[in-house]
Amino acid sequence: MTIDLTDQAAAEARRALAQVLTGSGDLTDPAWRRAFEEVPRHVFVPYFYAHDGERVSGADPATYERWFTAVHEDRSVVTHRTNGAATSSSSQPSLMATMLEALTVTDGMTVLEIGAGTGYNAALLAHRLGETNVTTIDIAPDITGPARERLATVGYRPHVATGDGSLGAPDRAPYDRIIVTCGLTTVPPALLQQLTDDGFLLAPLGNALARIHPTGPGTAVGRFLPHGAFFMPLRHAQGDGVPTRRPLLPTGPARPSTLPAATIADNHFRFLAGIAVPGLTWQYDLNDNNEITGARVWHPDGSIAQLHSDVTVAEAGPRSLWASLEDAHRIFQFAGGPVPDRFGVTITLHEQRVWLDNPDGLSWVPGE
Repeated sequence: MTIDLTDQAAAEARRALAQVLTGSGDLTDPAWRRAFEEVPRHVFVPYFYAHDGERVSGADPATYERWFTAVHEDRSVVTHRTNGAATSSSSQPSLMATMLEALTVTDGMTVLEIGAGTGYNAALLAHRLGETNVTTIDIAPDITGPARERLATVGYRPHVATGDGSLGAPDRAPYDRIIVTCGLTTVPPALLQQLTDDGFLLAPLGNALARIHPTGPGTAVGRFLPHGAFFMPLRHAQGDGVPTRRPLLPTGPARPSTLPAATIADNHFRFLAGIAVPGLTWQYDLNDNNEITGARVWHPDGSIAQLHSDVTVAEAGPRSLWASLEDAHRIFQFAGGPVPDRFGVTITLHEQRVWLDNPDGLSWVPGE
């Protein structure tokens, strides 16, 4: 038995979601509201993967209701897995609305999107700016192929490219705006070279959004917005960007930690932690109230730390991850718990540096 989704039900659900986003303040521009009301997200997310790996599909009567509800809620859903790991998703609509409005586009502007994913964001861009002004790129043909087909299904044919997003799409440059919908540690220099003189790039660095303006050949400056922004990492090649397998848990003695579990749930601290100690993967223990009581965190270099419920921590690997996080927390406390918009970024030919309050203040070079 096949259950057909009626256009009327989908349209009503989209209008309801747009109203939620408007009520929360994430969607304020009438042009973007029309895009969210008219572009059918369900076409771009015919199925997704639940936390346990179950495939939830609109074509399966057993999961249809869960699927229909999820794709019309303000939530992100995993849409692609590589070797069992989540590698692509349809982002949370409120975050998408925040990013699209932060682009401050006007009619006729050209946009490059890094991270085509399902194609839904490209459809929203095409609705607002026209398909000929939109270019989107992703690493793998098994992502871009379906995205291209779904875009065509709903009547949009922006340019969909397959390739390394860090290299951009220079054959169609320059762009008035570049929007990055995957996590970055640093800004790929090639992208800055593909902007118009008065254009800018909007990208998630750490777990916050930065709006970055080029200032000369290979140089740029930017400020962070107050919004959190959690994205899967940019993939440069097949398999790259897949979450690393967790190393073996530490077996040595534990020591008291100065960083309690509640603190790592603070998104403002997590932003600073992501800048000071980038590339981490987190796993949490939760109590019945969904509060963090313990955690494991590891790095691709094989380092791992385990925080126990008694606020002791054990570590293993080539470096002490938890000690680095404790150092970052001391800075966070000393600075008064800064929110992301107190930070900025300066890019030169030789380095990229994230700073607190002003370029001459406390700063970090991501990756060092």
